[in-house]
Amino acid sequence: MRVKSFQCGENFTNCYIVYEENTKDCFLVDVSDRLSREYFLFLENNSLKPLYLLLTHGHYDHTKDILSFKKKYPDTKIVISQKDYENILNNTYVFCKNELFCKPDILVTDFDSLDFSGKKIKVLATPGHTDGSVCYLYENMCFCGDTVFSGSVGRTDLPTGSFTEILKSVNKIKNLGDYKLYPGHMEETDIKTEKRYNHFFNI
Repeated sequence: MRVKSFQCGENFTNCYIVYEENTKDCFLVDVSDRLSREYFLFLENNSLKPLYLLLTHGHYDHTKDILSFKKKYPDTKIVISQKDYENILNNTYVFCKNELFCKPDILVTDFDSLDFSGKKIKVLATPGHTDGSVCYLYENMCFCGDTVFSGSVGRTDLPTGSFTEILKSVNKIKNLGDYKLYPGHMEETDIKTEKRYNHFFNI
């Protein structure tokens, strides 16, 4: 299993392509507000088949290019948490207007799972950055959106954010075990490193 990351949009959002070289099946994590040309070229040049587009939360820098993506790959199933889809429908988030969003194919909650390449993508609810934030777990990888960053955590001062909740979510993540962490911004890290250097893992 391979992971390719792209920094896209004005906020340098990490958008991930996770793919199986043998089958060419892949799943994607987040779609930024401006997907790069290189992102689509990578899918095309490697003949990859996107089965899922997993959204970690509903903020525009992780979702805004979803309509153009869906037009290009109409068979890809859009996945987001039930709670954050409700927030998008209610226009809770600034710049995340519901007219910019397509109807998702799958709404998930805590402990749900998706079939991929004979294995499971597991859903872990991690509220705090938004009340509908989730992480996606596959093999030893955790795609954690804006819940955890290298050396820090996501901001909690936006609508539905909660510092108390994000600390609870960090506690859930740090007890997962030996996982690599793929955050929504900045560089990749792992749980072992964050336990050692991230202050929020030790509150």
